[in-house]
Amino acid sequence: MTSPDTPRRTVEDLLAVVERLRDPGGCPWDREQTHASLRPNLLEESYEALEALDLDDPDALAEELGDLLVQVTFHADIARRSGEWTLEDVVAGVVDKLVRRHPHVFDENGPELETAEQVSQQWDALKSKEPGRDSITNGLPSGMPALAYAAALQRRAGRAGLPVPDAGVDEMEEAAAGHDLFEAVARIQAAGIDPEVALRAETLRYRDRIRRTEELAGDGVSLGELADEERDRMWKQTRA
Repeated sequence: MTSPDTPRRTVEDLLAVVERLRDPGGCPWDREQTHASLRPNLLEESYEALEALDLDDPDALAEELGDLLVQVTFHADIARRSGEWTLEDVVAGVVDKLVRRHPHVFDENGPELETAEQVSQQWDALKSKEPGRDSITNGLPSGMPALAYAAALQRRAGRAGLPVPDAGVDEMEEAAAGHDLFEAVARIQAAGIDPEVALRAETLRYRDRIRRTEELAGDGVSLGELADEERDRMWKQTRA
């Protein structure tokens, strides 16, 4: 993406550029931005990065991830000037989180995990024991697009050992899956129903049932740690 003659740049260089843009005498537009005003930009840049992934275009992906990094540094500069936090705080927090949630790598006495599924289950279990993380549904904003929200919620529920609606279907090709979804949207709309609204409502009902099951399990108890029979019994108790 860059030529051998291009000067090497660092994250510190990016921070310096953003600070200069937002300093007095810098760019009027950049100085006016807030966390809220930059929200559409963050969303747009995220979708552009996803499109680069879909296109399998490495150069485009590198460029779009750079644009996302700009958004991160802008938010960090806004927060620093208001005394909230700095980019260093963001980095420190995420480094600590990665180490804490990978005891099988960083802890000499940590568990031995051999599969990605085991790692995912451990990740969810460790996360559920952190302050403010009393549910496997935490950290999933309900404002996500309904299909993405439903898929993410089902993945978490499945890792916790909960039943996923209509699970166990035959394997299918991606194109066939897309075709089925496309036809389902057409049928739902033909019935005068908004597919996004309908899927979100059903997903929220599923989320609430997960939370009721977690309440039955008790504070500090991860659903994934329960015996299958006990977890299934609690799940059935929460049937509306």
